[in-house]
Amino acid sequence: MKSLVALALLLLVGACASVPMATADADLQAKQFQPPPDGQGTLYVYREGIFGAAVLLTASLGQRLLGQLGADTYFRVDVPPGQYDARCTGGESSQSTIVTIAAGETRFVEVAARMGFAAARCAIFEVDAEKGRAAISHGKRAAEIR
Repeated sequence: MKSLVALALLLLVGACASVPMATADADLQAKQFQPPPDGQGTLYVYREGIFGAAVLLTASLGQRLLGQLGADTYFRVDVPPGQYDARCTGGESSQSTIVTIAAGETRFVEVAARMGFAAARCAIFEVDAEKGRAAISHGKRAAEIR
């Protein structure tokens, strides 16, 4: 019985998709939630949980491709004030939400995998700071595509 449980856990971990990660220093720095640079706002885009862990979801902000998010990963981006089309793409869908960011403000957007017909779907929505900070605190910072 114990060997079956161990095998199941091994298969579950092996099924998790991975993404390029930022350095440990960059992760630690982002988790301090420092205010954005002068004249800019900060947006955290994150994915938490293990549902659909084998599926990577792609995140973008307007024309800026951020990269892929796996389970419990996030991006921190500093941007000029304005309205942004935050978008996720994955499996058989693409979804977006408009986020308005003011100078000096920090906002949080969650990307999530959902059940689809033939493949996973993605969902994206803004969350409050308390929920966003909690998710970032236990996640790992992904490396943004440059």
